[in-house]
Amino acid sequence: MKNSEIESHAIDGDQYTDVVTDKAVDVSRRKFMAASAALGAVGLGLNPTLVHAKGSSLKRVGASGFQPLEVNSPMAKWKKPQSLEFVTAATRRYNFRNWQSGNDDSVYYNLNLPQFFRSSVVMPPEEFSVLQRDIRRDLLNLTFKAHDGSTTPPLKDYLVGPRQVQAMMMAHKGKVVFETYPGMNPTDIHVWMSASKTTASLLATMLWEDGKLDFDKPVPTYVPDLKGTVWDKITMKNAMNMASGLDIEETFENLMNPDSWISNFFTAVFDGKGDWQQLVKEAKPIDGKQPGEIFQYSSAITMVLVLAVENITQMPWQNFWNQRVWSKIGARNPFIIGLAPDGTPIAAGMNNTTPEDMLRYALLYTPSWGVVAKERVISDKLLKRIQTLGDPAAYHRSTEEGYGTRWFGETPDLNTAQWDHAFKDGAMFKHGNMGQGIYVDPARDFCGMYFGLATNDEKVAGIDHSPGYLRAAAKRLAGG
Repeated sequence: MKNSEIESHAIDGDQYTDVVTDKAVDVSRRKFMAASAALGAVGLGLNPTLVHAKGSSLKRVGASGFQPLEVNSPMAKWKKPQSLEFVTAATRRYNFRNWQSGNDDSVYYNLNLPQFFRSSVVMPPEEFSVLQRDIRRDLLNLTFKAHDGSTTPPLKDYLVGPRQVQAMMMAHKGKVVFETYPGMNPTDIHVWMSASKTTASLLATMLWEDGKLDFDKPVPTYVPDLKGTVWDKITMKNAMNMASGLDIEETFENLMNPDSWISNFFTAVFDGKGDWQQLVKEAKPIDGKQPGEIFQYSSAITMVLVLAVENITQMPWQNFWNQRVWSKIGARNPFIIGLAPDGTPIAAGMNNTTPEDMLRYALLYTPSWGVVAKERVISDKLLKRIQTLGDPAAYHRSTEEGYGTRWFGETPDLNTAQWDHAFKDGAMFKHGNMGQGIYVDPARDFCGMYFGLATNDEKVAGIDHSPGYLRAAAKRLAGG
């Protein structure tokens, strides 16, 4: 298939595997339905003009038409419907703290978040892009050197461990080379958590490229409601790089402290108890810290970027996202985003898609973007701006640097434009709460994603090594 070719199977086609020949077969849905009708007519004693063989050797093997790699994970139980008793009880038990716990209730919530949040649905386009497969089974044996000098277990063992990985996909040179679903089905949706933040930064950078946003301007230039507050001293560049100098940092300790600013912020955004925009206005600076000085992670900053994009475009964030990105990538399934009580899209962490559609988005950052899009969505200029917007000095004084070292087994060089960790070779990674992630490596024409569900307490779930496996795979496939 040519890079720009998009095949439409939404109405007429799908792929099956012949169990005799073990080869993928294209089947027209209209022909299949016609054959089914003919067989039904036989049962009624009619004389149809089209009757196929009495039996069929065809079976469905998944959304892609290809059999994914299988691992024997205890998370496989989530591929099946849960009992009414469990679903009813879990729904009654829903609250923010239980959602973040990493228990069975939490797994159910992350696979079904639109049931618990008012959401906006962005439908896929009429045509979807078909991703070719060239599965590399040898990647199941992939290892890398951890931060303490030890060697990680093989990927196949890690996938069934306490990090509770639910899906992982990788693409190299535009083809899917790794695909496994230990704890979900290929067409299930899952929340991206903070990997969503890359979509907020992408839209802001698109507006920069359009000449409608100046990163050197103060935030209130684009969010007038913040004029006369501490945000007057914070530039859009500071916000993009999460270097606000405000006491709003999102650490594990702060999240567990119900009296912290960030806990109150999330209670307002997720539970509607309080006004999150008012809390943003009332944020306080950290004594002795200046904007731009240090990377201090906070979803509140991403929500400010969402407001800026909406004010500049004068359209709901999700509509602009669809116009500039989602409608371009041949997504096969809907994009669902959770909404705050005031209707603001929570692009800081509430994007929900299938794994394959998340990979389609990641492919936009690679030279093989043409396998999903007919036109260039992320220009070279735009990509370079995202890769280099950050300040290595601000990163190397941050809490997040330590996370990056443990996840990759090597220390990244900077954070940039809402991406937590970036390297001198141009690769970038964004982590999501409880074990989600997206990794793009343009120089190696590689990208990858994963979904998981584990507590943030490393004493319980261990280190999230998924980012390191993705980077190790990129290096192996590209020859270094």
